[in-house]
Order: sequence, then structure tokens, then C-alpha cells
Amino acid sequence: MKTFIAQRWHGLVGWRTLFWRDLLVVGTSLNLLMTGLALALLSQDAPIQWVLLAHLLPLPYNLLIVSSIWSAPQRPALVLGVSLFWLVLFVVV
Repeated sequence: MKTFIAQRWHGLVGWRTLFWRDLLVVGTSLNLLMTGLALALLSQDAPIQWVLLAHLLPLPYNLLIVSSIWSAPQRPALVLGVSLFWLVLFVVV
């Protein structure tokens, strides 16, 4: 896990891998799973703290991947816009 984070933080992973695999596939799957869990907890009248924890748990991963994309060399401007939109979408929803 430490090397996973370090590779992305230090820019050792290309923007295509960061965008397509880490952001769109893994990030979207993780966010949908945790949003589903948060909704399930909410429907079971769980304390709101647990619902918020489940919903916001992927936020550190999301911030790591988006910041890694933004610092990646030679990434297209469109990728920057899509990654920022993706981050806002999953934090708000």
C-alpha cells in the first residue's frame, strides 16, 4: 500500500493509468460501493455519523488520484476538467 501511494504521489505513474484505471474504474467502483453502503445504513436508521463516515471514506483516495493527475506531466487539459468534475460529483452525491 505504501508503494502504491508513493508511486502516485511522486509522479511515477502515467496519467493514462491514473485516469482510466485508478480514477474511472477503481475510483468509481469504490465510490458507488460506499455510497450504496451509506444509503443502506441510512435506510436502516443508522446514526448519521456512520452514514457520513461510509460516504466520505473514499475521499482520501479520491484526493490522491485527482492531485496525482493534476501533477502528471503532459496530461491533456480535458483530463484535468473531467477529473475535477468527477471529484466534485462523488463528494456531493
